Amino acid sequence: MRITYISPLSDLEAELKPLFSNEYMLAFFKYFCIEIESQIWWWRKAKNARYDAEDFLRVFFYSEITGRSIDSASERLNKYFLNKKKGKQKEYADGRKKREVPHQTDVNKLLRRIGLEKARAILRTCLDRQLLEALQLNLLSRKVNVLIDFTEHSYYGKRRDKMIKGTNRGKGTNKMRHYLGFSILSRGLHLFAGLEQMAKGQSKIPVIIKFLEHLIDLGFELNCVMIDREFYQAELLTEIKILNGDVLIPSKSYKKINVMIEEYLKGTGKRIRKYTISSAPGGAKQFFQEVYLLLKAKKGHSLSSVKQDFKKGKLTLDDAKKLIYTVMTTQRPRGDTSSWTSRTSQFYKKRWFIETGFSDLNRMGHRWKSKYDNTRYLDMLVRMLLYNSWKINKAYLQKLNKKAGKTQKWTLQSNQDALEELFLEA
Repeated sequence: MRITYISPLSDLEAELKPLFSNEYMLAFFKYFCIEIESQIWWWRKAKNARYDAEDFLRVFFYSEITGRSIDSASERLNKYFLNKKKGKQKEYADGRKKREVPHQTDVNKLLRRIGLEKARAILRTCLDRQLLEALQLNLLSRKVNVLIDFTEHSYYGKRRDKMIKGTNRGKGTNKMRHYLGFSILSRGLHLFAGLEQMAKGQSKIPVIIKFLEHLIDLGFELNCVMIDREFYQAELLTEIKILNGDVLIPSKSYKKINVMIEEYLKGTGKRIRKYTISSAPGGAKQFFQEVYLLLKAKKGHSLSSVKQDFKKGKLTLDDAKKLIYTVMTTQRPRGDTSSWTSRTSQFYKKRWFIETGFSDLNRMGHRWKSKYDNTRYLDMLVRMLLYNSWKINKAYLQKLNKKAGKTQKWTLQSNQDALEELFLEA
């Protein structure tokens, strides 16, 4: 039985197809090529050379779209263009056949010559352009929530330098590359906004503040910065507050916090308490930041029912404490405190957008195991561009279909398939 390929673009209504034209869908690839070429000014096309820089990048980008290795993508593209070309394929005296696209060896050589600092500059510019595009399409508001988290990528080489850290969570290795990821969330749209590879002993605070300042320079305003327990530092919270942003972070299980939970259960304390965190004494400068500690019951329980069960003796103190978690925020309580506490605690769960976002990046294909930091960084960059492309296209489709009273599914695979189809036609 012959299987007919069905294009995801064929599912679109006629009036929506122009929005997913070749020029629109692949604009970020063209801009990526421009940025790469501006950073490799030293690269010059040799006399009688067949390929331009964009030809090498085409193979690299196609490998990311399809989730294939550069070797597989190069051979697949070569076969595709040879089939489209009329006439007999030229064969050299040594048996080699004339290629239509660069070989993977040449593609890798070009990527390796782009240094890590240049790769960072390329990522910054390309992601900025996507954020501003979403803002222009009115998919984002200027006031955004910022999500920050680490992600680990296992390393299998022999390097022993500051960019390769130790880990006990790797599969088949105890070494990793450590990345600090940034994303923004506004109007239900989640987009990656930055990435930094962290070295051993490098402080994360200057990196985070630099990113937030850059976001403000782009014209955005900070609403809430959501971080995990590993970012629990008074200096960081103070610096974010100076930038007019509020912080939302789960608290650590300190003795004083456990006492506050016990006081609430015994009826001598409230569910919202003021708490001051400080940096370690003895440093060049000590930081203090006042926060509000919010008590919230775990899923399937309510705070009042846990408190009542403890008072009736149905739960021991330790069991009752296990059903309560605490979240801290620099934001002042608003309106009805009970409702505000529940909304704020629930809102923190949106921090998982960046976790699932990292998972989606991994779904695009196998992670590269390159020993070069810059090529791994470029791999992450393109995956982020593809992820943002999917999210922007999906949000734009939903916006247009909502006006027409229609629904349109647009999955990550739909976006990848559409990009591949348009990429081959370009």
